[in-house]
Amino acid sequence: MDILFNFFKLAALVLSALGICAVLNCYMKARKFKVNALANSFIITVVAVSLFMFGGISVWTVKGVLMALVLLYASVQDISTRKADDSLWIMLLMLSLVNFGEHSVLSMILGGIVVFVPQLAIATFSKNGGIGGADIKISAAAALCLGFVGGTLGYVIGLAFGIVFQLIYNKVKHRTYKKSFALLPFLSVGLMIGYFI
Repeated sequence: MDILFNFFKLAALVLSALGICAVLNCYMKARKFKVNALANSFIITVVAVSLFMFGGISVWTVKGVLMALVLLYASVQDISTRKADDSLWIMLLMLSLVNFGEHSVLSMILGGIVVFVPQLAIATFSKNGGIGGADIKISAAAALCLGFVGGTLGYVIGLAFGIVFQLIYNKVKHRTYKKSFALLPFLSVGLMIGYFI
């Protein structure tokens, strides 16, 4: 009986996440973003199932699904326009207030600062701009949400994914390293990994 009840809870979580994802897909298409609805639905399903396996139906699980949806939107927008709406990092800040006792306030602030300051320095002193403002705001807000360990490790993992992918991609496509690329999809993967830490 417990297995059946858990299956219904998982199905409700996944169907709710897919419903929100479908609305997001329609909204992103209306804004002329490069949307792959099937890939987005698959990603959200995997995230929702993974979160359920670790946390069951809990505030932590729902918060993770909402964070994944915000990061998915930010990633698609970054791929499409190389920008991300300011409302996205504000949503992540609001999510940091959900289940507030999960991380200490000091851990959350340290996570945000450790991710924010180096990126700001790179953006300020780099000749090519280095990292965009949307990348900085979204990753710092997510790190605040994840606390020091999850935020810092998630950011480092995402940045490493992005750098390695771009090095390989530029080598294969014979592209110059001065061309910008969408960093938020890689940061989003890393930050979601950080959510599980």
